[in-house]
Amino acid sequence: MKSGKLLLASSLMLALAAPVVVQAEEDEAMTAFEKRKALAERIKKLRELRKRLPHPVPSGLFGIYAFPEAGQGVAGINYQHHEFDGLIQGSDSVSAETVVTTVPNRFFGDPMQPPTLRVVPEHVEADVAFPFANFAINDKFALVGLVPLVQKKTTLETFAGPMGTKSLGTNTVKSKGLGDIKFGTIYKAYNSENYRHNFLVDLGLSVPTGSITETDYSLTPMNTKVKTRLAYGMQLGTGTWDGFFGLVYWGQDKNWGWGSQYLATIPLESENKEGWRYGDKHELTAWVSYSWNPDLVTSLRIRGETQDQIHGMDPKIYGAGLGADPDNYGGERVEVGIGINWMPVPANNLSVELLFPVHQDRNGVQAEHDFSLAFSWRTGFF
Repeated sequence: MKSGKLLLASSLMLALAAPVVVQAEEDEAMTAFEKRKALAERIKKLRELRKRLPHPVPSGLFGIYAFPEAGQGVAGINYQHHEFDGLIQGSDSVSAETVVTTVPNRFFGDPMQPPTLRVVPEHVEADVAFPFANFAINDKFALVGLVPLVQKKTTLETFAGPMGTKSLGTNTVKSKGLGDIKFGTIYKAYNSENYRHNFLVDLGLSVPTGSITETDYSLTPMNTKVKTRLAYGMQLGTGTWDGFFGLVYWGQDKNWGWGSQYLATIPLESENKEGWRYGDKHELTAWVSYSWNPDLVTSLRIRGETQDQIHGMDPKIYGAGLGADPDNYGGERVEVGIGINWMPVPANNLSVELLFPVHQDRNGVQAEHDFSLAFSWRTGFF
């Protein structure tokens, strides 16, 4: 009798619990369905948005596109690594021994200054990492900005005394910190009906937030180490307010994308607080890309630049080092870049690009560019 009552009680408890279990399973199924539905809608929205944007652009490019509607945008971080090996005079590679016996020291005639250069770069590395954002404020304008964090390292070779080719060895100088912050706007000048052809205008400012008074210890031709102000190229910023202006064209058709950009960077001041400024810089790039599938894009681009030498002089950047002469800056360079873009999840893009020079014609004598590597992560919000 007692066992019968227990069986009846158990049956009643199961009967009462069954609706709760069923309801929980239904709620869980509904939640999963809603999540799938939301994801499907987001993917659909992303596909529609892709039709109004270029194929993912090479990692080293900025100011190439703006999202079509207010409130949409992209943010991320870009990392660039640049390496220089050896020396180049004009368009010819030269040895350190040739430079220290033939290239004049512009300070010759001052007390203790030798007739030729005595300190030259052997190897140079520069790393820049910067978070960036691109935000559409309406259907015509977008705001852009980036904050660079810069690290530079140069291995210098010093030669003994006022002449000859006896090397005293090498030492490494470094600089690290905030670079020049940049911000501006992108104006969407024209979009064809099917977004096959598109034109944009870039306008912006570079703020002189990077230091131009970096110092480190250098090995002198007298075999002593002295703390001095580093060469112009080792400083973290330009020291001037600079304006930049760009014109962009991009197009696409099915799996193919293409485009070009002209960008000018012009100092807006005649000199910075230390008495110098960089020369005007003009860049032109063109690229073509191919989408193997919606999530994988490869690209090929060519980039050219020309820049004037440094104008003026910092009296504290002085001596028989190659980097102390303002004439040893600027010139021409043409590079070819190979890139790949991958979208592992919707609205998140990883890209990498390798650039290497195919032509260099530099002012005076400079470190010879070996290669550059750019890596970026972008995430869209819309």
